Amino acid sequence: YFRIFLAVFIISGAVSFINPYAGHFLFHKSILPFEAVTEKISVKSGIEDKGPPVKYRHSSEVINGNKQEIDILEIDPGSRNVEVKPALSFDSVFGFENLSSIASKNKAFAAVNAGFFSEYGHPAGMVMIDGRVIVSPTGRYPVFIMNNGHAGLQELGGRMWISGEGGKIFFDEVNSIEGPGKTVLYTREFGSDNRAKTGNTTLEIVEGRIKGMVQNAGSTPIPENGILLTFYEPYGIDIGSLPFKAGDAVDTNYEFKADKRMQAYECGSWLVRDGRIVIGDRDEWVGVMTNWDPRTAVGIKDDGTVILLTVDGRQPGYSVGLTGNELAELLLRYGAENAAMLDGGASTEMIVEGKIVNRPSFKGQERPLGGGIIIRLRDKNDD
Repeated sequence: YFRIFLAVFIISGAVSFINPYAGHFLFHKSILPFEAVTEKISVKSGIEDKGPPVKYRHSSEVINGNKQEIDILEIDPGSRNVEVKPALSFDSVFGFENLSSIASKNKAFAAVNAGFFSEYGHPAGMVMIDGRVIVSPTGRYPVFIMNNGHAGLQELGGRMWISGEGGKIFFDEVNSIEGPGKTVLYTREFGSDNRAKTGNTTLEIVEGRIKGMVQNAGSTPIPENGILLTFYEPYGIDIGSLPFKAGDAVDTNYEFKADKRMQAYECGSWLVRDGRIVIGDRDEWVGVMTNWDPRTAVGIKDDGTVILLTVDGRQPGYSVGLTGNELAELLLRYGAENAAMLDGGASTEMIVEGKIVNRPSFKGQERPLGGGIIIRLRDKNDD
């Protein structure tokens, strides 16, 4: 009996030691400084037999002594049953809308808050939806790109121009606020007009043809089926010798790739690049990166899997939040080969199947956003 009692005692002790780390052994590469407390996993199946296109899990962990609540989406971009794309508030470059509303009207299975935006809701960098450039890239930050079943993070920039038989005209930005000497292309996502308040000359382009040229000190309406090309004073080119006349056919061109299946959203700073942590102690948008704050990030594994991750913060006793370096370490541990920051703080939010699965830092309430990244699932009835 003594031997049986001793064996039971040893086995019970071993189980009590292993159990707190069981989830960690299953899902993570290393233990310290990360201690997994609980982890819940759910998946959303598609039509294909090779596996679900979207996996969601929640992880409660202690990281460097701080309790953290983490929500993770893993997406197979190669699945024909999943679509990942940006969605703007009210389908416009201005304004704010709750992520739950954005997700609902787009019939999204899941969504997270997207990149940074101005006080008016204008995205801070590139937005491309179904191959249409809504906001041009800054060339300073990585862009999250989905195209033809592949995902990546890449800095984009380069020249942009309209061209026709008479020649070409380069422009500086798409759907930006006016500025001295700028040449800006405007689409209807900017609003009903170009919001100009200073001297300018504007080409009206309707259905791919030059309609005319307007010179004024104010705004010009954007055609419902067209675009505007506005030159702001002081002009950087000779307005009197533009290479086009009314009726000429013109095309819009970009040095970066843009086809109708491409989706893109510009992020904040790099966190991980080619498997190495590259985030510094400061960021242009966030400021100090050594604080513990709520975070949202996007990562790409070496097999192409997309990771969308949120970490709650500023809630002592529930979830503290991460520093920039801790966020990068976490993404590396989850297998990200490359990763970048999205907006964070009170904007950090994840929705899965119509429910907010994290706890936003402002009293658990949603903060109206300039836009989000949505995940949609196709079914047998979709084209």
